[in-house]
Amino acid sequence: MSYPENPDTIIIKNKFYKNSLKELDLWNYYQKVKRDLLKETFNRDLMVFIATDIGKTIIRRKLKTGQNIRMTSRNYDTLITSRSISWHSSMNNIENFGIIDIDIDPLDRFITAQTAANDVYNFAINDIPNIKNVQIRFTGKTSFHILCEFNQKNKIDNIRFLLQRLLMGSDLNRKYLINEKRRRGVINLDLSINKFRGNFITLHSLSVLGLKCVNVKYHELMRFNPFQARI
Repeated sequence: MSYPENPDTIIIKNKFYKNSLKELDLWNYYQKVKRDLLKETFNRDLMVFIATDIGKTIIRRKLKTGQNIRMTSRNYDTLITSRSISWHSSMNNIENFGIIDIDIDPLDRFITAQTAANDVYNFAINDIPNIKNVQIRFTGKTSFHILCEFNQKNKIDNIRFLLQRLLMGSDLNRKYLINEKRRRGVINLDLSINKFRGNFITLHSLSVLGLKCVNVKYHELMRFNPFQARI
């Protein structure tokens, strides 16, 4: 992306960035993670949150030509602008992973999301068959995604059905809602991402809050603080 015309224009200002994030800050960040972001978005349709003002964004899913957004090494520097805050990837019809979204009320304490992520991680490691790897991924906002990587590819709908069946039959069903509408005080383990063209925040992208989407090691989960994900 070309150097911003207005590098000192404020894009984000919140409790994580009391001194603000400017266009230049975003430009520098996305230049730094170019290789990593291209790896995560390869062969995926994308959705982008574009800043129109401080705290305000619009969503775009298509290029001006009407084509779905695809990111490549050739178009990276023109596709990403200093106002393109957050990049979300779309599920393909066939995948080798599924996502359990720890869906908490924004007013709940962060410790509730950490506790749920801990519970779901242990469930995934111990009770999901044919599991290859499990990642705890901070979404850059208030909670986590538990990414379950399988040994084999499958239809994303089948992955969703499998996760729902296993979660419903587990002890987690007594503690959390499973793929339902979230209620105040009760965390929902949301599986709705797991469908063709379901969108999830991309690893290494920023969220609309300006925090990085990052993997968190299990032994560091309960000590993790969102401020650690600032750029």
